[in-house]
Amino acid sequence: MGLHGSLLDTSDEYLSAILAPLMDVNDNLDEEETSKLPVRLQYYEKERDQSEIVRQKLIEALFQLCATKHGRQVLRSKSVYPAMRELDKATASEEDSKAQHKLLSSQQEHTLHALIGILIRYESEMDVDPDLPSIRELGIQEEEEPVEEKKD
Repeated sequence: MGLHGSLLDTSDEYLSAILAPLMDVNDNLDEEETSKLPVRLQYYEKERDQSEIVRQKLIEALFQLCATKHGRQVLRSKSVYPAMRELDKATASEEDSKAQHKLLSSQQEHTLHALIGILIRYESEMDVDPDLPSIRELGIQEEEEPVEEKKD
């Protein structure tokens, strides 16, 4: 679990700091989605950060938090998926209205879609052992498994 347990503690300070610049006053979150957000973000009245670099780094940080089971559980329970869904929608509508100015770069969009894909599917749907503490261990486990030699 590493630092994910302390970063994603019950105070929600770290999660709020990561999510706030990615959210917007015009995000269309329903009452249930809003009530699950960290308290500081439930009545968020600011606009999304316009810095492409800041948005990319924050999306990457959320993606890294998905590496652990604890991280995925916390992000799912705190309405991170709906917030990222709204960021993705804003990207699509921005592309429609201003083709020359994209809200997200193609790299940001790829990472955002990967993050959304992880958050909307549970471990069983991703063919991952639900007891695996970190998906970073997937490659290690595969390497440790003995390889059977073929006999002629």
